Order: sequence, then structure tokens, then C-alpha cells
Amino acid sequence: MYGSQYLTEENNTLHIGGVAATDLAAQYGTPLYVMAERELTDRLATVREHFLDKYPNTYASFASKALTVSAVYEQVVRHGLGIDVVTGGELFIARQSGVPAERIYFHGSNKSTADLQYAVEEGVGRIVIDHFAEIAQLESIAAQAGQTVHVLIRIVPQVIGGAHAKIQTGGVDTKFGFSTHASDYLDAIEAILASEHLSLLGIHCHVGSQIQDPSLFEQTARTMMGFVETIRAHHGFTVSEVNVGGGFGIAYTQDDHPLDFEATIARVMDVIETETERLGIERPRIGIEPGRWVVANAGTTLYTVGAIKEIEGVRTYLSVDGGMTDNIRPALYGAVYETVIANRMSGETTEVTVVGAACESGDLVAEKAQLVTPNGGDTLAVFGTGAYNFSMASNYNQFLRPALVFVRDGESREVVRRQTYADLIQCDLGINGVRSES
Repeated sequence: MYGSQYLTEENNTLHIGGVAATDLAAQYGTPLYVMAERELTDRLATVREHFLDKYPNTYASFASKALTVSAVYEQVVRHGLGIDVVTGGELFIARQSGVPAERIYFHGSNKSTADLQYAVEEGVGRIVIDHFAEIAQLESIAAQAGQTVHVLIRIVPQVIGGAHAKIQTGGVDTKFGFSTHASDYLDAIEAILASEHLSLLGIHCHVGSQIQDPSLFEQTARTMMGFVETIRAHHGFTVSEVNVGGGFGIAYTQDDHPLDFEATIARVMDVIETETERLGIERPRIGIEPGRWVVANAGTTLYTVGAIKEIEGVRTYLSVDGGMTDNIRPALYGAVYETVIANRMSGETTEVTVVGAACESGDLVAEKAQLVTPNGGDTLAVFGTGAYNFSMASNYNQFLRPALVFVRDGESREVVRRQTYADLIQCDLGINGVRSES
């Protein structure tokens, strides 16, 4: 069991936050998302202590796409962090959860006019501009509202990081941000500086996700400060804010090398301080956007084992009552997780391929998993599922999205209820455009 001290074995049974996994499965049903709340709050406290409190003029925004849940947002705010959102939906949930508008940063590579209008109406702290058309679009919206909107621009630092090509965002070939291998970002800055209702504060980047090499963050910080120098040389404008993004790696399995957050941040801030002195400027406000690092290891998904099919000389398939509908990451980009039989943590093991219940051959949970020899009805636990699993869940095959439960000090509480069949047709109006209430 990797990544959380709140995963323990007692009487040969997995316990999460002091509660037996089998009891959670019995009480709430499966599939079930379980969050060890103290793991979540410990990590938020680490960000607070080793970044916000240690370094003046800094901010941290939780990358809410990792786990878009009101209960998480509320803890984030309590610990002094803000929220980064990329859609009107995420913004709505953040505001409904009590997140102050000034602590919200609005990202996104293709924001709609409605999204931008909503963000301006709510008075979000920053809007991160991603492309040229968005400059004129946002200027028009701000003018109509009679407001000045604080903005950053997202630029591509040409630093490539991340565990898979599909989660690498810092290279030249990316849909995100303004190019820096040409003059695009300088032209964008010129246009924003010339606008009447946009106030440019600084620059933003994100180079990838699940980064396990701290030197990539140092390289990113040094590169971003180089852009600060270039912008000042070309436009006579000194940015007041630099956001170096997120992507801090965590441990999914024993083969991973999770980042030491405190040590990585110290290395980043040393680079920034050195570059600030070299440029002879006041250090900009520095921002980071941890997401996965905050929530992933707090999460465990519980399933009930169903069919077990042995194909002689080939493999043994173990089916569970969830899969790609509640965790698309293995199918999407080959993500690997640690799994255990939660009701029998030790014993003779068998190699199995854990598959989901969706009508897809690609519905994989874990390949070549060494599990205590399973039986139908066992409880299977998959660790490290706190990030992107709930947020990316779907109703494919009309599976119901699972409940999400917080556990803490031997107590549990449901923070997101399980969907019902009625939820599946709530928006379905039928052939006449009027939904029947029967």
C-alpha cells in the first residue's frame, strides 16, 4: 500500500482512515470512492506550511479538475488555497461551495463567450488568456460590463514533463497557450497592454502532469524568468506574477518516485530568487497549481468481485462491478494502480487481469495483478484513485456514478450520493420533448 499512512491492515482486512473497507462496501455499496480525509488535509497543510507561509507573496490554486467536489473545495479554502477552474461548471461548483471569487483562476484553451461572461460577472481573481481571439473577446465582455479584468497569459515554455504523452503540455506541439518559439506570446502581450479593459499581471505555464523529476520544475522556473526578462526588453513591462503550474508526481506503485513537495518548492524558489537578483527586479508573485498531488493518494476505490474466468494457458480474468466508467485512466493512457483483495490481505496469490463490467474489451482496471486468490463476492481495493477518477467518470452503458465517502478517525460520511436510475433520465425529454413523471 503506497502513498498514504491512513491505509492500514488490521485482522487481515484493509482499513481506510480507521474504517474497515468491507464495512464501507457493505454500508454504501460498490463501486465506491473513499477518501482518507486526513491524507487530504495533511497535504493541504503541507502546501500551506512549505509554500504559502514560508515564501511571502505567493499563492496556490488547487487544480480542481482533479476532483471537482464541494467537500474538497471547502477544505481547500480552509487551508488558504484558491481554486483553478476551466469551465463554467467548475466555476459554478466552486462558487456554490463558498470559494471566494478573488481566489479563483479561470483557465481553458477554448472558453466560450458564456464562460467568460460568467467569470467576469462573478469577479474571478484572474482569467488566463490562451489564444489571440480570446483577447478581443474578453475585452468586449469587460467593456460591456464596465469592468477591468485582471489577466495572465499562458505561454509554452518548451519544457516537456509528464508520465505519458497525453498529459504533457509544455512542448511546442500543444493546443494550450501562446507559442514562445515564435513571437506569438510577445504579440499577445502587446495586444493586451493596448487594451482598455484588460490588466495584464503576468505569465502562466503548465508543462505536464505526474512529473517525478524535480529538475524539470527548476528548468521551468528558470525558463519563465527568462521570459520575464524578454518581455521587459521588448515591451518595457515587468510582469508582477509568474505561475509555474502544477504536475507534482505521486506514488501509484512501488516503481514510482513521488516528488518531495518541500524540497522541490525550495529548489524552484531558489532559482526564482537567483534570477530575480540577476534581473535587478522585485520578485514577482509566484503561483503553483497542485491537483493530483493533493488528492490522489487520499483516494481508494472499492469494488465487488464478480465473474472469474480462467482461460487455460492464457490468463485469468477477474471482473468487478465498475471499471472504465469510474476510472478511465487505464484505458485512456495505460495508467497503473496497485490492487488488493481488501477482505483477505495476505495468503496465496494468483496473477489475474482485473477488468470492468462495461461492454468494451479495453475496459481494464489492472493487468498482471498479483492478488490473494480471489473469490466471487470479495472486496477489491484500488489505491491512488483520488485524482481524475471521480471527475472523469461517465454513464457509459448507463452505469450509475458511484458515491464518494470521506473517512476520518474511524468515522465515515457520504459527501456525494450514488446516482439513481431516475438521475439517468432527468434530462431526457423523450420524443415529444416533455419528460414523463411516471
